[in-house]
Amino acid sequence: MDEHALSTRKTKPVLLKLRSSKWLIGFTVFVAAFNDGFGYGAVVPVLPFSLVERSGVREKDVQFWLSTLLVAFGLSLTVAAPITAWAGDKVGNRRMPMILGSLLALVGTAIFCVAEAPWLLVVARLCQGASNGAVYSAGLPLIADTVSPDEVGSWMGFVFSGMTGGFLVSPFLAGIVYAKAGYFPVFILVFAALAFDLFLRTIIIEEKTMARFISDGGQRERYKARSTESSPRLRNSSLTGNNHNESDSEHRSSGSSTVNGTDPDEPPKAKIPVTSGSKFNPAFWFRNAFPRMATLLSSPRLSAAVYGCFTYGTVICSFDAMLPLFVNRTFGWDSQGVGLIFLALTVPALAGAAFGAVSDRYGPKRVSLSGFLIASVSLALLAFVRDNSNVAKAGLTLLLFTLGTGMNLILTPLAADMLYEANIIEEQNPDVFGDAGTYALVYSFLCAAFGLATSVGPAWSGFMYEDMNWAASMVSLVAFCLLGGVGVFFYTGGAEAGKRVKLDEHV
Repeated sequence: MDEHALSTRKTKPVLLKLRSSKWLIGFTVFVAAFNDGFGYGAVVPVLPFSLVERSGVREKDVQFWLSTLLVAFGLSLTVAAPITAWAGDKVGNRRMPMILGSLLALVGTAIFCVAEAPWLLVVARLCQGASNGAVYSAGLPLIADTVSPDEVGSWMGFVFSGMTGGFLVSPFLAGIVYAKAGYFPVFILVFAALAFDLFLRTIIIEEKTMARFISDGGQRERYKARSTESSPRLRNSSLTGNNHNESDSEHRSSGSSTVNGTDPDEPPKAKIPVTSGSKFNPAFWFRNAFPRMATLLSSPRLSAAVYGCFTYGTVICSFDAMLPLFVNRTFGWDSQGVGLIFLALTVPALAGAAFGAVSDRYGPKRVSLSGFLIASVSLALLAFVRDNSNVAKAGLTLLLFTLGTGMNLILTPLAADMLYEANIIEEQNPDVFGDAGTYALVYSFLCAAFGLATSVGPAWSGFMYEDMNWAASMVSLVAFCLLGGVGVFFYTGGAEAGKRVKLDEHV
């Protein structure tokens, strides 16, 4: 940017350094993730009772509407994620989609607060699901853009601890408030959290925007050097020369190969034909129509991480649909008891940053496989919790705690491994991704996985629990959990996963 352009810009924003710092940006995404979990979980202990008392739903239909509301949330999240990622890349700004997502969350919560008809509750859940798409497909790329690669695991753990921390606090508080004060006071908590979230999303400044307000040339160059650390595309351009024309000329004169290993003198490859012979080929069509998405999805490592996160979400959301009804029918617990039992499942999320640091040190594969093993054993033992006894209650609490630990050992490492693989793919295919990069699209996959899990988990577990029993539900989740670990075992990166990126920084 030339000096004239800088001189014509607006006055430097107040507290520019603080508002663009990784600490405030990280805390903002943490709060956004917290509100994702808080808004979602606040109604979990309330719905089984409010559907009967406020909406007039018959007792035998409660499970259907619980699952329907969760499925609506998940489908909306799945659809909104890629749209949010596309919008963030299109406008070159991740903050704006997050602000719009926060406003949509306020609308959805307001509908949920005043609505009584079940179909209106579904509309509210659709709004909330769409708003949460911004947390993952805009918020997580914002983290990846801001922090250095060797900090990704810790920061992802911190953000996800916010999400599950929201799950931790909301059922507990909402269950107690509903039992003591009724339905509407529950939403005072939600609105207060959303207002603070919107304030933070409004005041942050992305680091790339910060460069526009830096007038000192040396400081601006230092900023550019720091901001390229997390982008392989920018990092490579800084190593090979910032001038694309000069770089292309050097390649042509020297006959060197590109990052992909292809001859630069070779003419551009023609698009893959959409037809194979006389038949339409969907795979060819998809690769031509969506080259960025097709390139990413062709990676077994990335696909394994996405499926592992889908497994995490499916297991967790299955308990959102089953656990309130199970403890009510087995132990006779009300909304307060339901809120308290969810503490056991979500308390391990407080160690999310620690799990991320362990993943950075020992690699995503070891940590996430340990999580799958712990979760599978916990689910298998939960099948034996059946009667109304103190031993069963204690066993349920302990096993939910170990299950929560295993689940969090799965999520944080795989989310970081998605970024490591995205860096490699972007380095190998610079012409495919261009200026937009891979982060937003990669984390829209994560968001879509969560959305599908929110739909599949409650629908499947609701069917298994109502048509069979609690034990059969647990056994089916064990099988699902083990299946999720297969791809991780074969494809997820080991202890060297993030080292390549770290070495590149010091070239």
